[in-house]
Amino acid sequence: MISVIDPSAFYEEEKLFLKEFIRSLNGSLRFIINTHGHFDHISANTFLKNNFPDAQIFIHFADSEKLQSPIKNRSAEFSLNIVSPDADKELKDNDIVKIGEAFFKVIHTPGHTKGSIMLYGEGILFSGDTLFAGTVGTAKEYKGAFNEMIQSIKEKVLMLPDSTLILPGHMETSTIEEEKSLNPFIQS
Repeated sequence: MISVIDPSAFYEEEKLFLKEFIRSLNGSLRFIINTHGHFDHISANTFLKNNFPDAQIFIHFADSEKLQSPIKNRSAEFSLNIVSPDADKELKDNDIVKIGEAFFKVIHTPGHTKGSIMLYGEGILFSGDTLFAGTVGTAKEYKGAFNEMIQSIKEKVLMLPDSTLILPGHMETSTIEEEKSLNPFIQS
C-alpha cells in the first residue's frame, strides 16, 4: 500500500510525474495525508483522488475546513483557488496511521496552523511546516500561535530519540539531536 504525505503539484507535468511514479511502485494509493491545510501541501489532493479514487484523504480535524476554502488554505492570495475533496478521515492527537507494515503516530503540533500535525514512526518524523533544520515554521494565523507551536515542539517532539530523522515539508533533513543543539528557537 502506498501513501503520499503533503502532495504538491501545480503544473500538468508535475501531476503526470507523480501519477506515473505512484503507478511504478506496483501498488495502490491508499492514503493522502496532509500535515496541515495550506495550499502547497494539498494542491495535488484532487488530482490524486481523481486518479486513485480509493485513496483516502487524512487531515487533522482543526484544518479540515481549509481543504474546501481557497481563502482559508491561502491559495486565493496567489490566484490559484485550490479546492480539495473533503477529508475521508479527520485525525487527532495520538491517532495511529498504518502505512504498509509501518505504524505512524499522529502528533498534533498547533501553531503553524491550528491543525498542524507531525507523523512519527520507524525512526522518522514527518514534520510538515512546524519544524525545519535550524528553524521553525511561521505561526501567525491566530493569537498565541508561535508560543503554542514552540511549546508543542518542546513537549511532544524533543522527547523523541535523538537519532530520529526529521523530514520537513520544505528544505533539508535534520535529526532531533541536531535540532536540540542547533535550533535557536527551541533552546531551553
